[in-house]
Amino acid sequence: MIQSDGDLRNWKQEQLNYFKGYLDNFRKDSREYKLLLEGIRELENSL
Repeated sequence: MIQSDGDLRNWKQEQLNYFKGYLDNFRKDSREYKLLLEGIRELENSL
């Protein structure tokens, strides 16, 4: 359970690390890669 801003930041950072590692499973010109990259950028901007 997220109880503070620090917990939320840590959770977001963990998600970013996971998703960045997952990018390698897609070709850079694929739709999935672009969607995932867009989501990563949005999450990074929310930190």
